[in-house]
Amino acid sequence: MEHEVFTKLRTAARAAGFDALVAFSPDNVTYTSGFQVPSQLSNRFRRTISVLAGDSFAAELVVNVEENLARQRSRFGDIRSYNQFTQDPADVLADMLLEAGVGEGRIGIELDYMPAQDFVRLRERLPKAVLLPCRELYFATRMIKTAEEIAILKRVGALTDRIAGEVLAEVRPGMTEKAVSQMVASRMMDGGCDGLKCQVGSGVRSGITNCSPTAKQIERGDVVRLEILGDMGGYRSNVTRTAVVGKPTDEMLRTWEVMIGARDLCKTMLKPGSPVPALYQAYVDYLRARGIEPTLKFLGHGIGQTIHEEPYITDTRTVALQPNVTMTMEPLYMIPGRMGFHVEDMYLITETGFEPITGLLSPNDQLIEIGA
Repeated sequence: MEHEVFTKLRTAARAAGFDALVAFSPDNVTYTSGFQVPSQLSNRFRRTISVLAGDSFAAELVVNVEENLARQRSRFGDIRSYNQFTQDPADVLADMLLEAGVGEGRIGIELDYMPAQDFVRLRERLPKAVLLPCRELYFATRMIKTAEEIAILKRVGALTDRIAGEVLAEVRPGMTEKAVSQMVASRMMDGGCDGLKCQVGSGVRSGITNCSPTAKQIERGDVVRLEILGDMGGYRSNVTRTAVVGKPTDEMLRTWEVMIGARDLCKTMLKPGSPVPALYQAYVDYLRARGIEPTLKFLGHGIGQTIHEEPYITDTRTVALQPNVTMTMEPLYMIPGRMGFHVEDMYLITETGFEPITGLLSPNDQLIEIGA
């Protein structure tokens, strides 16, 4: 029986009027094949391409040095390879599409990622084919997760949630942001992650949205923002916690109360059928009514193969939440030059509401007091 992801993509392709789907990007190829070809991320001259056509054609094209690994790991039974020094992968792709019987068909292809030289060559080889963008098709299909995907997201989410709490409990004045990041990295990798990114901002640096850790020492009275982005089995986690070294000031407490109030209001809207723009607007209205202007133009985002996926929780999207959507909400308020506040957790939309993926092991309903 064909893999569920293939079936979902073929169904979406037929609905869009496509005879074939061709993916070039690491996230969409990996989504389709269930396997990340290592050199696709590190060598821009090598192509990894997935092809689904008609009711049965399914093949993946890889550079020949990756062929053996792809045969072991990919869910594609048909692995094609090419020699990067003697063959043009666009020619091999054209041959595959001709073999599939769609050389004159409507081909959904990643025009937003496909190299221009490949596009030109494919047009030369298949002059009667119609090459059409398929970015939104992949976004929409990936937005609804399979049971297999949800299980991985729950594992990496729970690990990240636990490590965030454990590490913050051990932070003391005098430690550097880099030392905190190293603690996170070691424990996340020991816990089964394949990779990660960690952001740590303390004191005035907590007011920087993307705060890569530095040699700055953490001081008493600092706000400390810790964001962990894990990678396990090709799926991501995204958890952020805000803490204070010592006792928080009244201003900190008031600000946090508003941020958490907005988050909790939005939680009541996490259910199938909730329009994404309405969720964002409820968040914005709640903050503005209490004197806070949101720093970001979105409340959260889908999460899966990549950190940021659809649905973005913002007013420019028209979709509604559906069962098996995995997403984050991340109320964030930066006061540049002073401090910043940020809480981010992962959620699964269910048939009747939502299930928290994170936030159970290291809750951040109150500012976390550390450094005792």
